[in-house]
Amino acid sequence: MTGWLMRLTLIVAALLTLSSAVFAQIKESGELNLFGGVSAYTKNLYEIGFPQSPTPIPGRFRLDTGLRAGLRFNVYTRGHWGEEFLYSYEPNSAQFVLQRTPSNPLKLDIQVHNVAVNTLYYLQEQETQRIRPFLTVGLGASIFRPTSYSQSVAIDPLRGNAQDLGTATELALNYGLGFKTRLSSWIGFRMDARGFVSRNPSFGLARQSSDPNATVFPATGAMHHGEATGGLIFYFSKR
Repeated sequence: MTGWLMRLTLIVAALLTLSSAVFAQIKESGELNLFGGVSAYTKNLYEIGFPQSPTPIPGRFRLDTGLRAGLRFNVYTRGHWGEEFLYSYEPNSAQFVLQRTPSNPLKLDIQVHNVAVNTLYYLQEQETQRIRPFLTVGLGASIFRPTSYSQSVAIDPLRGNAQDLGTATELALNYGLGFKTRLSSWIGFRMDARGFVSRNPSFGLARQSSDPNATVFPATGAMHHGEATGGLIFYFSKR
């Protein structure tokens, strides 16, 4: 019991020390960026073949150009380097078009969520510079979530006939550039141009199947999308 209590005490002490260090860092260089902007996506081509169809049926999948909003939380800045967490949300529409006669495209309303952890490299080392251009790269996830109505359409055999359709979560790399400018002691402005790369989402559908009655979505390869955003920065420390 004494050994267990000692280990617990050491763990609690370590967590408190770490929490104090993290809080001090956030208090010194923390930034909250609220942003909005526009996004655009590449389209992906695919083909449904045997055994679902005796002859290949070409298809096209794409998302609409959308509007998004989100936040970035900067937790570290030292010289050239910074680190931040980001989250963004946008409503969008996913379009599945099979090139056959008669054509019956399926359009589903979805939500797109992006989460990531990024490293920033500032081109100017001095943190007191009023305008600081930067490069950034990060890793996270892109989440494509159909709305409740879209799921009801998907499971309808006469409309979607995709009973297994659901949320898709894909590992995503993002990269880009931008700049920050400090407008006052507490407020600044930031603009970003960023690209995202992830696997094309399958929405829970099989990419291939030996079952001739299965609904498949064989859109493989990468999906690329870009965003251009701008917004305000709120600084945790006054300079």
